[in-house]
Amino acid sequence: MRVKANVILAKCRTERQLYGMRIEERNGDWIRTWAFPIKEELAVQEGFDKVNINGSFHAAEDYPGCPYCGTQNFFVCGTCGKLNCYNGERVTTCKWCGKSAETYTADTLSVTGGGY
Repeated sequence: MRVKANVILAKCRTERQLYGMRIEERNGDWIRTWAFPIKEELAVQEGFDKVNINGSFHAAEDYPGCPYCGTQNFFVCGTCGKLNCYNGERVTTCKWCGKSAETYTADTLSVTGGGY
């Protein structure tokens, strides 16, 4: 059986470093299975910056979280649409575009890989 998987990009909320989140489709949901540091050049070369995925995103039981700070969750910036790790803050600041906003939960999201 073939596994449908992809990589989406995020930035660490504390270190501002780029990392990839491997996601895999399971029963119609996207499951975060692994996270790893990645250089921007390699992310672009692999096409991770062009990934667009819609759905619900959950963490696997053994998902390690952000490789820099260990945070397991993420938010999608309402301004630029890019991902950042998230640790429950009421107000967040996007490490891609610098905009701040209140956070809220959503059952489904539309995420983009990055774009530089």
